[in-house]
Amino acid sequence: MARKLTRREFLLTTAATTAGIAAITSCKKAPALVTSLGEFDLTKTDQVRSALEKEGAAVHITTWGFEGLRAEVIPAKFAEYTQKKYGIPVTYTFETESFSKMMTELPIAGKTAADAGLDVIDKEEEYYPRLMALEWLEPIDQEGYAPILENVKKVEESYKLRDEPKVGGSDLYGTMYQGFEWLQALIRKDKVDINNYKDWTDLARAELKGRGVCYPMDGDSRGHFVFAGFLNSLIKQGTIKGNLWDEATWEAGFKWWKDNMEDKVHKWGDIGNNPDLRLLLETGEVWWGATWGVYTRAMLALPWNRRDNALWAFYPKSGILTNRETCHVAKGTKHPVGARILIDWMMSNEFVHAGWYKDEKGVEQNRWNITEDKYLALYTGGVFDDQRKVMPEFAKPYYPENPGSLILPCDWNWYSSRGEWISKAYQRIVLGS
Repeated sequence: MARKLTRREFLLTTAATTAGIAAITSCKKAPALVTSLGEFDLTKTDQVRSALEKEGAAVHITTWGFEGLRAEVIPAKFAEYTQKKYGIPVTYTFETESFSKMMTELPIAGKTAADAGLDVIDKEEEYYPRLMALEWLEPIDQEGYAPILENVKKVEESYKLRDEPKVGGSDLYGTMYQGFEWLQALIRKDKVDINNYKDWTDLARAELKGRGVCYPMDGDSRGHFVFAGFLNSLIKQGTIKGNLWDEATWEAGFKWWKDNMEDKVHKWGDIGNNPDLRLLLETGEVWWGATWGVYTRAMLALPWNRRDNALWAFYPKSGILTNRETCHVAKGTKHPVGARILIDWMMSNEFVHAGWYKDEKGVEQNRWNITEDKYLALYTGGVFDDQRKVMPEFAKPYYPENPGSLILPCDWNWYSSRGEWISKAYQRIVLGS
């Protein structure tokens, strides 16, 4: 059940049209290589600068919100970085159109992400099987680019996505800049005894009836990811038998959810982004909420919680499904050098810590002048050991001691073709519709 989908199977499961399939097949492009720009030796700073000049000193990325920093702070810091390192400021712009919409419409038109002007694709892990199926990616560290990938080399192997085909000696199609990012929960510790909450299934305790906020199970992948945590817990406890990535196991899990968890939800929605739902947690109308880790830390740092000390971050011991942001180079990019320089910068201490970290002498500086809550939303664990050691002291209590032990990997090939089936299984088994 966990085998990798063929590209044809993927297209069929996502209901791509015959025209779309033909378009994807016909728009294959040779990966961009340094030699296509000229004979540049990227071990030399002046040669990197010349390559960037020939490209137009620009790079375009699709990326997430970064707590309001992407419009001004990140472009300015990247330009400052490239000016200092290579003697030329590179212009950073980000895509505002829905990337999911692009993935639907571009193949039908016989176009790729690069045709739409993208150089770097920054998306969650769940997008990777679809991006490979569309053949929109090229390996990052092809021969000749190694000298400008200083930070990428340091990234631990567990945060790298390798795949076939190998091009230019490389099979590295993606690298993560988030050590962990997952769906966990927050609990009002003034309402319950948190010593009773050690795993996902503890949220089924009778005292929490009608007291929770959760992402919808019907049509929302985030709800599916929360449920995967519950299901993994049930399997480890022996309550449900089977493989986590199996349809029969999910159906058994939904039967358990119907009997034990459905009545524990007061509201369905995104408590991380919805101020009305956050207010329910603040007033105590709800006692727990499932959300992304970044929002967990952001809410812990809210003024009212720092005053009342009411919230507790819940890290289920059986594991938490991760969906980490991953950087890719768009196949056929018009800015192959700039794209790789941007990705390498996104693996740096400056970017991963949003400018707030200790230098080589152990001196802590807030270089981007951000607030504590913004830092807590942005830093999601380093991707190599030295990176984890330089986080600011104030932040340490907001993170688990060993996040790696809690990571529950997802079989994205399995999930990518079953999102709709999961929603319908929930409707049929839990809602009876």
